[in-house]
Amino acid sequence: MKKYYNTFIMLVIALMGLSLAGCSNDDLNTDQFGNDISLLSFGPCPVLRGGTLHFMGSNLDQISEIDLPGADPITQYEVLKSGRESEITIQVPAEKCTTGTVTLKTAKGGVITSVTPITYREDIKLTEFYVGTEKNYTGSVGQTLTIKGDYLNLIHGIIFADKDTVNEKQFTSHDRYTITVAIPKEAKTGTFKLTDLAASPNEIETSEALVINLPTVSSLAPETIKAGNNITIAGESLDQIASIEFTGAPAEKFTIAQDGKSISVTVPSKATDGEVNLVTSSGVKIPAGSIKTVVPTELVAAPNPVKNGADVTITGKDLDLVTGIAFPNAAGSIKSSNATTIVATVPEAAQNGDITLSLANGKNVTVAYKLVAPVVTEFSQTSIIAGNALVIKGTNLDLVASVVFPGDGSPTVTTLTQTETAIGLTIPEAAEGTGIKFVLKNGETVNVTGITINASSTPAVSADIKGTIGEYVTINGKNFNNVETVSIDDTKVIKFSARTNTSMTFQIPATVAAGTYDLKMVTPDGTSTVVCKITAASPELDVADYVKNMNGTAIAYPYTMTWGDDGRFTITQDVMTKMGIKVGSVLRFYKKTTTKGQVQINNGAWKPYTTLTDWNGTESVLTLTIDKTCMDFINQSPSIVIQGGLDDITKMTVQP
Repeated sequence: MKKYYNTFIMLVIALMGLSLAGCSNDDLNTDQFGNDISLLSFGPCPVLRGGTLHFMGSNLDQISEIDLPGADPITQYEVLKSGRESEITIQVPAEKCTTGTVTLKTAKGGVITSVTPITYREDIKLTEFYVGTEKNYTGSVGQTLTIKGDYLNLIHGIIFADKDTVNEKQFTSHDRYTITVAIPKEAKTGTFKLTDLAASPNEIETSEALVINLPTVSSLAPETIKAGNNITIAGESLDQIASIEFTGAPAEKFTIAQDGKSISVTVPSKATDGEVNLVTSSGVKIPAGSIKTVVPTELVAAPNPVKNGADVTITGKDLDLVTGIAFPNAAGSIKSSNATTIVATVPEAAQNGDITLSLANGKNVTVAYKLVAPVVTEFSQTSIIAGNALVIKGTNLDLVASVVFPGDGSPTVTTLTQTETAIGLTIPEAAEGTGIKFVLKNGETVNVTGITINASSTPAVSADIKGTIGEYVTINGKNFNNVETVSIDDTKVIKFSARTNTSMTFQIPATVAAGTYDLKMVTPDGTSTVVCKITAASPELDVADYVKNMNGTAIAYPYTMTWGDDGRFTITQDVMTKMGIKVGSVLRFYKKTTTKGQVQINNGAWKPYTTLTDWNGTESVLTLTIDKTCMDFINQSPSIVIQGGLDDITKMTVQP
């Protein structure tokens, strides 16, 4: 083994004998290049050959070379602090260096020379270390490490591979020439250091490595294991193990035999298939083998088929591993479970397929099941005209959410009178064809045969309609040839422009007030049928037909609204009455889409109520609906004054 002649020193600056307080900064700073680099002190002094030497001053991180008397130039150093209060350290060579002044050189050629010379201590010697017998650098945790030298009584700790320091209180013997210590669990192969444990400690590191025998594994059993059960790992020196890692989770419980030759470890619930690693106190991972985790088997669901909303029982092996359950199209929850049985309620939304059981370790298993389906045993009529009432009898009919009939648009009934054994409904007028389809509450469908829906002669309309009073509106449907009269509530429709069996166009009578009404059709036999709702809107009145600009000129389109009398106007109280302006009326200002601007609405006292704007040029119409608040505001000074800045208005209307 290579010998070391090293000396430990204390780094307390007050005792270093290095203070340069008697020297001015000029004495120490010969940096003629103006980098403001200066040396204030260095130490410890005397310093240990091979030990650490500290330099303190300003901007020492800019030093390019440090020269110790008799030694080769040193260009490698560690920066502890940089800037105006800086500190750097170097490792003193073990040989060649002699007593004298220290020189620091800057990158630009400046030279800084210490006032105080550097001196050395050589009273501590490290001559050798071994385990058991001399020249043996290999040992196991717990074996005795012997360190030989001189003045070893100044040593207060040993650092094994950068782990926790072994304090001298743990040395088994300690005198001037010898230290013996048990190799700690934290030790791992590598060099180790002797330290004086000072605030800024000196450390001596061996050049030879101490080789630590690692634990070995000879077997792992069983390799197929259920979470929560134990596996046994056999080997040597297993008492060095601090933790055990499974794939997916660390072990929480394990026991090491006193002889260190076996470990019993409980497999965590989250552990899954894969490697098992033993981790020593020093952090070394040792592969111990691999495991395969058990999943539930021999799974059977009953009853099968099962009804939505009822309980399903799953039996099998190792079901206590299950932490969650899911059904096709629906999440589930476990009501009760043990190692051989799980009970859960089938959700209403669950569909046919496989039930999925999930384990804590991320694995899943499935079990097949089927759902009960509705069965029709009887129709009140097997051949029936659309529009009539129908009763369907059977089993599990409470699972049905809606009934779809044949015909244009697949007319569907969602309002059902139903029990588990019967459904009552009215067949849609638009239905025609054979067979029906059940849409179940879980989204699945069941086709049902055995019924024929004959077309109804009753008139029917496909959708509610909207129109303007005095204008024509078109409705679509069927059986219009069987219609003798059409009325909006009690107002008879007089004018038709077109009419077929599936479409008719008629004028909404001017005598109908704005509102929503029943549209009624009467057949030759006097039967009146409400076929849809019709909303009749008041016609839009052109403002230009009722008012003029404030300067007396007529309003013409395209109209330019301004803030002057040539482009603004007033709707007086009498004109408001004539046009029928009231709560619910709508003002519209049609314009070119790309035009940008604003329209201001005021009352007769020129007090603004609101401003309609389009600053992006994206709107084709600006609209104001007169609500009660707006009407009350206008009535404070009864009239409406409209002005603003908006070009290219194509029309201005009021819809009463």
